Amino acid sequence: MTNQKSSDIIPAMFFATAVTMILTNLTEYVSVLVDGIITSRFLGHEAYSAVALFNPLIGLLLLVSNAITTGSQVEISRSLGAGNRDKANSAFSITLLIMAVAAFILIMAWLIIPGELLRITGVSAENHAHLYSDMIGYVNGYMFGAPLLMVIQVIGPVIVMDGGRTLFTVSAATMGVCDIAFDLVNVFVFHGGTFGMGLATSLSYLVQLAILMTHFFKRTCGFGFSLKAFSLGQIADIVRAGSPTFVRKIANLLRELFINRFNLAIALTTAAVAARGIQTDINTVLFCLGLGIGKTLITMTGIYYGSDDRLGITRLFSYSMRLSVIMSGTVGIVMFIAAPYIAGVFSNEREVVELGTFSIRCMAFGIMPDVVVSALMGYLQGINNRSFLNVINIFDRLVIPVICALILGTLFGSKGIMASIAVGKIILLVLVMAVILARTWLRAKRFPTRLEDFMFLPENFGGSEGDNIYAAIQTTDDALHESRRAREFCMSHSVRRRTAELMSLFIEEMAVNIIKHGRARTGQKFAVDYRLSLNGNTLCMTLRDCCQHFDPVAFYKAHGEDSPADMLGISIVMKLAKDIRYFSAFGSNNIIVSIGSGEARA
Repeated sequence: MTNQKSSDIIPAMFFATAVTMILTNLTEYVSVLVDGIITSRFLGHEAYSAVALFNPLIGLLLLVSNAITTGSQVEISRSLGAGNRDKANSAFSITLLIMAVAAFILIMAWLIIPGELLRITGVSAENHAHLYSDMIGYVNGYMFGAPLLMVIQVIGPVIVMDGGRTLFTVSAATMGVCDIAFDLVNVFVFHGGTFGMGLATSLSYLVQLAILMTHFFKRTCGFGFSLKAFSLGQIADIVRAGSPTFVRKIANLLRELFINRFNLAIALTTAAVAARGIQTDINTVLFCLGLGIGKTLITMTGIYYGSDDRLGITRLFSYSMRLSVIMSGTVGIVMFIAAPYIAGVFSNEREVVELGTFSIRCMAFGIMPDVVVSALMGYLQGINNRSFLNVINIFDRLVIPVICALILGTLFGSKGIMASIAVGKIILLVLVMAVILARTWLRAKRFPTRLEDFMFLPENFGGSEGDNIYAAIQTTDDALHESRRAREFCMSHSVRRRTAELMSLFIEEMAVNIIKHGRARTGQKFAVDYRLSLNGNTLCMTLRDCCQHFDPVAFYKAHGEDSPADMLGISIVMKLAKDIRYFSAFGSNNIIVSIGSGEARA
């Protein structure tokens, strides 16, 4: 990079998106956490134990939707990175149709075989009558909202990608407030028991969905229901892209089912079951950090991977890993200190609070390795490295935690099971680093010393260093400098002189217009990320900025002829280019201009 200020755009995009994606994951789980706290406080820890044991069933109910939604995010982001808005819209639309079918099957399964579904969690009417009735009541109320949550899972990340981070944050906060309010109304007014708690969650999902739907009525919305570019192969692409999530969810479900059954078998008191429930609830919320950062990397990596941008994806990976360590380390310290107070929120019974405190402090040690590995997994899914990702998924979600729970649970009882989460996460991180070390040693006969050793990029990804120039443009002087540099780059690669002059003029005019007329969303200084590359006989220029939404392609097509003196280079290049595309993603404007072989080479 000729200007290191260019790194500003990725932290601006990534941090805001990661925070919102964390809220996206919290939407799925925070309502159950709130239900658990209020249930424990006002309905007793036995009723809470029944609600806590429902978590594995949630994983089963949302198994397909999570996988398909993640696959859809990968395909949408890659299509946007390549500038193909129609294909991105088609992936979004077909995902909605798949969710409708999955929701119908889900409802029918619960209506026909509710007892069999609950038996999966280890609870049956014969063996755990006191838990069974409370679980049946809770799921009956929750089931109304499950299809709504499935739709939120589809449209939430798309809205975030389409510049609706604030709307999603507001919707998530409103959902949380409504869930608390509805829970309290259930407890103090309607006395609806666990059924009322589940129904309160469903109603809060309905409120959130209603808020999110307003995004699709905005003039600037870039997504809508359209099958214009649909093909059967696209469904297969979505399924393949989401398959690692399916593997992860299956492994996670099997782990929770096994550990729940094991804990029920060795727990000496109901308090031990409740403490494990506290750990599960807090674990779900804490590890939303890793899930949120991972999902952000899935989509943002897809953008840079789809545009074949090696430096961009390297900067993204570097920043995301630093942020993962800082955020998870901070949260881990806070959770360790605050553990007794958090456990006290769930219950005022001494044994439950003591065991709950121990379980939360165990998780405090496991959060950093979990977030770092989750970030790596999100990145791997974004670059379509499914083989290594699936291996990590199986060891992370099933093999390591089950072995640790068996060994530690046998030796130390319920406390051993609670400690097994942190121990397993630390072991996993060590194993992943060992694999990366071995891979680098076998390929290059050296230890991993460069960031790219951890990135698993294809060897020729992004082209050679000499076929790319990158920069950040913040001032008109920067624009003039990069204009001259672009001309020199083109001439040194035997690009036609006329094309080199026009591309130089185009970059200058576009960048100056953005600097003069663009308004940063944050009100702060911004950089225009600029890349010029030559791939074979195709010259490609990419500009990205974090200004307010603006489609320059549509604008110049509509107004370019009216003021040719002001935008001569832009107008000519618009006509000369074999392809010119604009898309908005994560609050950024992106324009990609490609000039084909007939005009590029001399």
